[in-house]
Amino acid sequence: MTDNTDDLRNVTLHNGVTMPTLAFGCAFGDWVGRSDFQGFLPEQAWRAVTMALDSGYRAFDGARAYGTERIVGTLLGQRFASGELRREDVFITTKLAHPAAPPHINISHKRTWDADKVEDIAQRVRDDMVDTLDDLGLGYVDLLLMHWPGGFGQHTKADPDFPRKARATIWRTFCELADKGAARAIGVSNFTIGHLQALMEDIPEPERRPSVNQVEIHPYCRDPELEAFCRERGIVVTAYAPFASGTFGLLQDPVLTAIAERHGKTTGQIVLRWHLQSGRTALPKTSKTERMVENRDLFDFALGDDEMQAIDALGADAARRTCPDPTSVA
Repeated sequence: MTDNTDDLRNVTLHNGVTMPTLAFGCAFGDWVGRSDFQGFLPEQAWRAVTMALDSGYRAFDGARAYGTERIVGTLLGQRFASGELRREDVFITTKLAHPAAPPHINISHKRTWDADKVEDIAQRVRDDMVDTLDDLGLGYVDLLLMHWPGGFGQHTKADPDFPRKARATIWRTFCELADKGAARAIGVSNFTIGHLQALMEDIPEPERRPSVNQVEIHPYCRDPELEAFCRERGIVVTAYAPFASGTFGLLQDPVLTAIAERHGKTTGQIVLRWHLQSGRTALPKTSKTERMVENRDLFDFALGDDEMQAIDALGADAARRTCPDPTSVA
């Protein structure tokens, strides 16, 4: 079975912006399965992003917290200067409003912050956006996401509704930034159904609803109810950690390896094709050129219904996550 159409290569957001279904993830470092040190290592971006550009990637997913925006901006600027690429040839996503990182992660308050510790939330978002655009060397980003719906611990405000009010303030500021042309589209990340419902109640204009919800999804971590909720409201779901960040032995799963052998593909290609056929976009990341090429080579085959169901079944039990559980965020 083959699929030579462009239907799975791009998706149109509810505001009309076209977004590639595959973007190269720009978070580098080791924050999975380590107890002595965890954190971002942005220096790894120099070679990886260069190879991704050479391999044909034109969509890149970053964040203020990752510390890679200056590197991505410099590498893009070199291609712009040579005439190899134009700004409109690339799709750049960034994320702001990441909560304060735990002490063992090497990120300072300059990149992460809790809303209850900030004097003026809206102004902090605006200032971070200026710094992000300066580092990227761009006048706008294609997609701006709220990185998390709130902090990882208890907030210090007496008002129990403070987290919800803070999200609404951040979102209104995002709308303002979009209106001014700093972002072509805006969305959220790590939002549950409850977070989304509250946000859309607080800012009820339909055109102001998020365009994207970026969440952890892989065959061992699924949330069909959340995906159905987003789909019904025209919110595109993007899967980060689509391979479970290399943990849990996912790519050696016998169900996946059997399907891969049947199609003459790698298990990574099978997982990515599963994401796309499920209606999601995905953020694969690798440091190997051959894998970068393989991860984009997804359009000369298709998974059958029985294969899709078999992969879905791998996530029937409790989700195995590589990042914090968003349901724990107030």
